Amino acid sequence: MVIDRRITQGTRGRTGMRWCERIWTILATCKKQKRNVFEFIHESVIANWSKQKYPSLIC
Repeated sequence: MVIDRRITQGTRGRTGMRWCERIWTILATCKKQKRNVFEFIHESVIANWSKQKYPSLIC
């Protein structure tokens, strides 16, 4: 989080802060699990649009 704040100068609101927390968690978890980040985010967006169950980051 600290690195993100330094690079991006932080966010202006709670929503932006939550988004950053979530995306950094996704990036770190996918890297640790050797999963493709783009595929995970793509599956999540498709699930949201089609009102389906979201993919899990928990193994």
